[in-house]
Amino acid sequence: MLRLLLIFLFPIIQLSPNWESNFDIAKQRSIKENKIILIHFVHKNKDAKNVKLDKVLFESSDFIEYANNEVVLLKVDLGIERTGDSEKQFYHNSILLERFNNKMLAPYTIITDTEGNILKRWSHEQPIAPADFVKSIKESIEAHKQ
Repeated sequence: MLRLLLIFLFPIIQLSPNWESNFDIAKQRSIKENKIILIHFVHKNKDAKNVKLDKVLFESSDFIEYANNEVVLLKVDLGIERTGDSEKQFYHNSILLERFNNKMLAPYTIITDTEGNILKRWSHEQPIAPADFVKSIKESIEAHKQ
C-alpha cells in the first residue's frame, strides 16, 4: 500500500516549485547553477489573486517543468510585518522592493540575470497562459545573451 501511495505522490512532489525567500541565497544559486532569477512579489501569500495566479501559472506543469531546470525562484511577500521573527525578512524584503519594485506592485514578477539586471517584467494585469509565460522568459533570456 505504501509503495502505491509513493508511486502516485512522487510526481506531485517532484513537480512542486522550490521558492527561495532570500535574495542572497537565490543569487548564489543562480551563479552556481548559471540560471536566471525569477522574482515574484506578492502581497500576503494567501490573497485570493495570488492564490489563483499560483494555481493557474506557477503550479502549472509547463511552468514547473521549465522552472525546475532553468531558473531560480524567489518569492517576496510584501505582507510580512516588522515584528518578532519576521523582522529580518521584512527588512530583507524592503531592500528588494527598493531595488526591483519601488511602486510596491503585487502580484508582480521580474526576471534578472545573476548580476540583478532586470530582463523582463510582468504586472499580471492580464492573464497569461503558462506556455506563453515560459516562452516570454526564454525570449527574454535569448535577447539578453545577444
